[in-house]
Amino acid sequence: MLMRRQFVLTLILMPIAFGIWYAAGALFSAPAVWLCDMLIQAVYPHLIESVWLQDMKMGALTRFGMLGGEVVAASAAGNQIELEINTRLVSYSIAFYAALLMASSLQNGFYKFCLGLFCLWVIMAFGLASIAAKDLLVTVGAPFLSAPGVPPADLLALTYQFNVLLMPTLAPVCLWVWQLRGSPLWEALASDIRRASGQE
Repeated sequence: MLMRRQFVLTLILMPIAFGIWYAAGALFSAPAVWLCDMLIQAVYPHLIESVWLQDMKMGALTRFGMLGGEVVAASAAGNQIELEINTRLVSYSIAFYAALLMASSLQNGFYKFCLGLFCLWVIMAFGLASIAAKDLLVTVGAPFLSAPGVPPADLLALTYQFNVLLMPTLAPVCLWVWQLRGSPLWEALASDIRRASGQE
């Protein structure tokens, strides 16, 4: 009964949560972009000069430029390649998480939402960084791959696919399940799992 209520309420709240997320614009993306900038500047300051947020787009100014149709160092090219990333590719996880949590009616719900929101911002920062790495791989190519500390192309592609295709839906569910612990819904879910596995 509790699981059915959770499912129905989540479906009802989903359009509301996504509507608020869409209307909020850059509000839910800004902390993740700031964290992404810190991450990139700590790991790859020799590849990306600066990161910023404009509307829903994260911009990244690289240290590469174009000269005669070839990618070279920005200092030699006299220009810089700029990346543009749509932050909504990862930030929709917040709306999904909010719908799941609101439907659960947990104690200290606001505190748990704030804690989960911070975790999602950290995960989103890694997601944005992986998108930037993929864009550098596609746009810059060999000069990027040959730079110090850059992982192989296959690993970059796998990281991008995981962070963009899986994490925005997987992370909210994992956070929600973790925060359910000790609640009546958690007990009902555990009972259903035991029953399905034949332990009851």
